[in-house]
Amino acid sequence: MIKAVILTAGLGERLRPLTYLVPKPYLPLRNGLIIEHILSWVKSQGLKYDDVIIVTAYMADRVISLLSNSMPGIKFVIADQLLGTAGQLWYVREYVSDNDDVIVVNGDVLTDIPLAKALDYHRSGNADVTIVSIRYKLTARYGVLDIGPGGEFRGWLEKPTITLPIVTGIYIMRGSLIRRLNKERLDMNKYIEGLRQGGMRIMVFLTDGNYVDLGVPQDYLNSLVT
Repeated sequence: MIKAVILTAGLGERLRPLTYLVPKPYLPLRNGLIIEHILSWVKSQGLKYDDVIIVTAYMADRVISLLSNSMPGIKFVIADQLLGTAGQLWYVREYVSDNDDVIVVNGDVLTDIPLAKALDYHRSGNADVTIVSIRYKLTARYGVLDIGPGGEFRGWLEKPTITLPIVTGIYIMRGSLIRRLNKERLDMNKYIEGLRQGGMRIMVFLTDGNYVDLGVPQDYLNSLVT
C-alpha cells in the first residue's frame, strides 16, 4: 500500500511572529491554508485521505480542530517531543507496514511534482529511499569572470544561470525503514546518509516542476500575492 506522511510538528521559527499564533502549515495563502494546498496536491495524485497521516505537535489541538471535520479519514499523530525531520517518523511506525511505500512530505512545501512518476521510479529502481528533487535555476546577480590558474582573464559571463538538483523535502521510503527507527532526534540528511553508508539503495528522482519552500519568509509573502 501507499501511505503519505505530512510532517507538521516543527515550531516554524523562521516565520515568527506569525507562528506564535498558528503552526506554520496552517498559515493562510490566497486560497486556503498551506496544509490544505498540500492535501489537495496529495489527493490529486490519486491518494485518499485515509492514506494520509499528519504528524503534529505544536498547537496540536488547533491543528486537529481545523482539519478533522472537513477532511475525515486523515490520521493525526501527536508527537510529544520534537525529534527532527526524520526522527518524527518514529511516531507513525505503528501505522505503516513493512511493505508500504511511504511518501514523506514536509509541511511547508507547495509543488506540482508528479508523485505517480516518482513512485514508479522508486519501485523500478528497487530503491530503499528515493529523494525527490527538482531542477532549480539560479541566476547570478553579477557578471562572472573565468580566471586562469595564473590570474589571466579567460572570459566573461554576464549573469549566468546554473541549474542545481535541490532537495524538495519530499521522500519515498520503504515502510520497514520507518518501523526500525528509534525514538531519537534525527534530521533527514543525516538519516539518509547513514542509510547510504549502511548499504541501502538511495535514488534521486529528478524532475521539472513548480516548487516553493513556504518556510522562507520572503517566499511565503510572495505566495500571498501571486
